[in-house]
Amino acid sequence: MKKIKNIHIAIIIIGILFNCISIFHPNLWFDEAYSVGLADKSFADIWKIGGNDVHPILYYWILHIIYLITHNLFGLSMNGTIIAYRVFSSVCISLLGILGFTHIKKDFGEKTGALFSFFSYFLPVICIYAAEVRMYSLAVLLVTILAIYAYRLYKDDSKIKNWIIFGLSSLACIYVHYYGLMAAGIINCVLLFYFIKQKKISSIVKIMVSGVIQLIAYIPWIMYFMKQLSNVSKGFWIGFEFPKTLFQLIGVQFSGNLEGKYDAIGFVLAILVFAYAIFRLVKSKKTDNDKNNVAAITSIAIYFAVILAAIVITAVLRTSILYFRYLFVITGLFIFFISYCIAKEKNKYIIGAICVITLGFAIWSNYLQITEAYDKNNMTPIEYLKENVKQDDVIVFDESNFGTGSVVSLNFTDNKQFYYNPSDWGVEAAYKAFGEQLKIYTNLDFLNDCNGRIWIIDSENSDYYNTVFNNDNYNVISRKTIKTGYENYTYNMILVEKVGEMH
Repeated sequence: MKKIKNIHIAIIIIGILFNCISIFHPNLWFDEAYSVGLADKSFADIWKIGGNDVHPILYYWILHIIYLITHNLFGLSMNGTIIAYRVFSSVCISLLGILGFTHIKKDFGEKTGALFSFFSYFLPVICIYAAEVRMYSLAVLLVTILAIYAYRLYKDDSKIKNWIIFGLSSLACIYVHYYGLMAAGIINCVLLFYFIKQKKISSIVKIMVSGVIQLIAYIPWIMYFMKQLSNVSKGFWIGFEFPKTLFQLIGVQFSGNLEGKYDAIGFVLAILVFAYAIFRLVKSKKTDNDKNNVAAITSIAIYFAVILAAIVITAVLRTSILYFRYLFVITGLFIFFISYCIAKEKNKYIIGAICVITLGFAIWSNYLQITEAYDKNNMTPIEYLKENVKQDDVIVFDESNFGTGSVVSLNFTDNKQFYYNPSDWGVEAAYKAFGEQLKIYTNLDFLNDCNGRIWIIDSENSDYYNTVFNNDNYNVISRKTIKTGYENYTYNMILVEKVGEMH
């Protein structure tokens, strides 16, 4: 037992360090830029602006608290605050793995707890969200905590502390991500059904009261929830591409940064591990009739129930909300299932082989993450612009280049900016996160306000420039194209000036 405990502690220490390697950088991609842009707004503005996005706002409120501490109190630069945001994501993943030691081990034994911590740190997908300025690391932690305390109430519904943690984590889940909302709803319903079946009147009353309190606490957000649902039903960017999307949905936890041409590898590995876990569960059920098996079965059933709910909503809205990235929110349920089932294996070499293979893919995934995060060209475009952009210069970009454009936008909040959105995504209210200096146009009327020097943030092929600015009205002053490692962004920065206004 002491040997397993020491191994478990080592897994936690190494796992935390492993996932912290890639967090110390200020690079951003579009989704992260949105988080950073929204985080420096007031709590009230985050509520109003975030209500026009596609996610709830709890995560952004937490980022705002971090912003107030790091930027306002300690005077850190935006880059320093971005790193602090990444540290928060890493802390959430660190706590997820620690749950294996503090909770899973206590409820399900040393082996299951150690394996839970191992997969919480070394599934290849983990390193991505441990370093990303998005809500997914917080969401997976909250859903896992909710599931743990739902199980504890299933075992013993007499402790008030468990009810309080269950209720608070459930409320937090519904305010952090809509997959968290689905997971919390299903978990609450499963536990209620169990209490009804067991005729536990007191617990039925408690969970109903908890549900009513959560509903009341959610009422202020319901208007925005319905608005976001309406926006999604009008069309959303998530699509389905066979077999790529299928590989991603099934193999996401084992693909990590290997997605793309290696999607099939993650898919196959996920199928093999999952099939083996089911085999171990079925075999153990025949031999030891462990009542804890119900926890594993319920855990993976809830995981797939959330996916099924997403499919149903997709059918109703006629637009997909089933996206492999969102599955990370419920990955704690998946981790527990495979950990519990693999712990049934008595042959340590088989367990070791599964862990070694998983670790190998995790190292590969994290290596790609690290090389991308610390690519020497990542900050070069911003540095180049800071050296060359003047106070009265205008910055423009279109919908095809909003990823790079959003990053530039955050770094030049004192310059007039125009985002050309001819497809009319209906994002004007949500994109106030990037600041009042950014104006959105669905037509070319913004050109009337583009006087003097104009910086075009374009694609490598200069499509935006060729469509709008490649004519007799503009002269090119300079061009600079820089490819970065982070998210494979390419910044094509074209400086033009209207004919007759050149100095």
